Amino acid sequence: MQTHPFQDLIDRLDGDAREMFEERAAIREFDALLPREHAEALALLDLLRMHPSALAGVTALRVELGGAVHFVLTTDADGLRPFLISEDGTIETVDLARLVRERFGGAARLTAIA
Repeated sequence: MQTHPFQDLIDRLDGDAREMFEERAAIREFDALLPREHAEALALLDLLRMHPSALAGVTALRVELGGAVHFVLTTDADGLRPFLISEDGTIETVDLARLVRERFGGAARLTAIA
């Protein structure tokens, strides 16, 4: 069995990024009639252009708990989501670079969740 040339990068994507990658690759493969490997390469480039931190192995989440907004960084977004969902289910993935730049003026201090 042949290994995908950038499988290690694809394996680092969280659930949302992986879904976006798969969708974009499928559109190019079936609508544009590109070979699968070419479609996946272009989809990965799209993903990196729109979400440069997608392959960093870290996902930034915006979570509303008790009416307060919190930002959580995690290396396991899919595993963490069930523990963060509030009564109204307000949780979303945010772009890490944009979050640090716009919300924290370019630098943020991290503290561990106890």
